[in-house]
Amino acid sequence: MMWAIDERVADHLAVGHPYFETEDPLIEEDPGTYVETAAEFEQNRTHSWNHGLGEVVTALLGEGLAITGLTEHASVPWEALPGQMERRPDGEWVLAEHPERLPLTYTLQAVKPG
Repeated sequence: MMWAIDERVADHLAVGHPYFETEDPLIEEDPGTYVETAAEFEQNRTHSWNHGLGEVVTALLGEGLAITGLTEHASVPWEALPGQMERRPDGEWVLAEHPERLPLTYTLQAVKPG
């Protein structure tokens, strides 16, 4: 769900991108990367498609995998939504107000039976 939030809106959470996959990609041009580095990048355009949690789970099941764990997290290792997050002492970023409102990431575990 976090990828559907428009990170350019700094004073409130606003859904500005598709949650479900669309035919056309989301095209963004941002200098740099989410990790701290002194490197300067020449190619900064990205094309991405969001995939809802149901789509990911269904794809794994369709490949015969058994899901053994699914955990949603309220933190990420970078300031994904500038102006709306605060950094915890452990270095992770959470929503500054009511972090329980939105899962930011998830961990999914699956195995191939047999």
